[in-house]
Amino acid sequence: MKKLLLILLAACMMFLIACGTSDTPEPGTAQPSTPGGDRPPSGANLADHIEVQKDGHMVAVINPFVPAGNTGPTQWTFTMIYDRLIRWIEETDEYLPQLAERWETTDYRHFTFHLRNDAVFHNGDRFTAEDVAATIRIAQEHPGTIGFDRWRSVESVNIPDPYTIEITLDDVNVGFLFEIANPSAGILNEAAFLADSERGTWIGTGPFRVTGFNTNDFVTMERFDDYWGEAPPTRSITLRWVPEPAARLMMMENGQSQIGFGITPEDLDLLVADPNFTVLPARQNNPQALGFNMADPLMSNIDFRKAIFHALYLPPIGLAAAGENGAEPPQEGNIWGFITPNRHTGIPLWEHNLDLARQHLASSPYVPGEVIEIVTQAGTFGRATELVQHQLRQIGLETEIRILDGPSFNEYVRFGANQSQLHVFTLSTTLNPITNVLNTFTPAGGANRYSYDNPVVSDLIERARVNPDADERNALLLQIQDVLNADPPAINMYWRVGGVATVNGIGGVRVSVIPMLHNLRGAYWDLDQTPANLRP
Repeated sequence: MKKLLLILLAACMMFLIACGTSDTPEPGTAQPSTPGGDRPPSGANLADHIEVQKDGHMVAVINPFVPAGNTGPTQWTFTMIYDRLIRWIEETDEYLPQLAERWETTDYRHFTFHLRNDAVFHNGDRFTAEDVAATIRIAQEHPGTIGFDRWRSVESVNIPDPYTIEITLDDVNVGFLFEIANPSAGILNEAAFLADSERGTWIGTGPFRVTGFNTNDFVTMERFDDYWGEAPPTRSITLRWVPEPAARLMMMENGQSQIGFGITPEDLDLLVADPNFTVLPARQNNPQALGFNMADPLMSNIDFRKAIFHALYLPPIGLAAAGENGAEPPQEGNIWGFITPNRHTGIPLWEHNLDLARQHLASSPYVPGEVIEIVTQAGTFGRATELVQHQLRQIGLETEIRILDGPSFNEYVRFGANQSQLHVFTLSTTLNPITNVLNTFTPAGGANRYSYDNPVVSDLIERARVNPDADERNALLLQIQDVLNADPPAINMYWRVGGVATVNGIGGVRVSVIPMLHNLRGAYWDLDQTPANLRP
């Protein structure tokens, strides 16, 4: 370890990692979109309120320290009500100040953050370094959650003064800045959390504060007038779950919603043809996958998994799930983000071969007639699962489907308490490969929905995490993908391709290739650009 640190110090003496610089040697290739421009035009006639609709992924809790907090709209809520120490700019792969005005490290293990002294929480308490330390401590008390993932590598903290915090990691971690720039790394108010463990997590220092919340229904956030930074252009924004596709389209067309993240591909075609709406393409980086509970003896059996891999014929699964405009089959067999760096492009697709599938099933511990549960969610996932069920029946494998809402699904398949056998889901990926594998394929990771615990993979991930050499780290990441191909906990069935619809006049919405990173902080609605029949 000492030798490694000496190498790091020698390599890093030529520069200081400070605010505005990236710790990710391999830049992402993401190109998020923004309708209507980043800021409203001067003199624009802005609406006070915007309604945003979503489909199957709901806000069940506003809390990064429970598994149910790992849904897209919940992350959007975190982005609006919390500030992080730093923020990451997706287009340029750089880090900029937020609650930390500047920071430095010379070895990727010891970090010093110099904090702003003018931020206050929504309850009026002044933000200090003690709140950062408390957030880290609380997160580490909740393994298997996205909050835990952000701060899991912190070994100790030191607070020399109220606006400085020194963080020491358990080892070198070249992805640490990326991890803590994520929405679920928001800094919470210690006093609020201790006073009310349910609503205390609603309190942040962000530009919006929660004013209305009905679990699995809606969350309304209103502009926080004591925010230390630039005031949002919109007074209030509601995220609303609308389960029925026909209702989502109708609400856009009659002016009840101004931003639609849940429009089906077929209905998007109608809005593309309507001059009153703007549709942004939104190809997701995340594979839509069939996963195994590797803690189940049958699911962890490689012959059983190979039987399923050879049984599945992927092209019609995506077509059944999302239509020809909403999905495309994978071109290779990797379970990796579409544009996540260090992707192994040499892993072939599993051959669709029913004879091979039946041979592997016969060699597995599966008992003919045994019914296997597939847990999933409604909508596109449910339709994909129905076709999976049909295809598995062709090799004599019987299944039953359990439909859950998004938060319940996350709880059902969480690491260490996975109640599923098979599950159809969106495989969580990021644009940072170290974070990608650390949180997805190591024990207690918040995105490890397979209860996957392969010591070889864990060792390779640890070696990649601490390696400062980009070429050596790339080789380790490719090796990880080779091992995952030999011992796969999931199969990528299709890529989700869709779009985000807005009424004309909406601007300031940051649409990411990572759905959890969509950003509504700067959303605005210029009423003069919207037809009269769609205005309030």
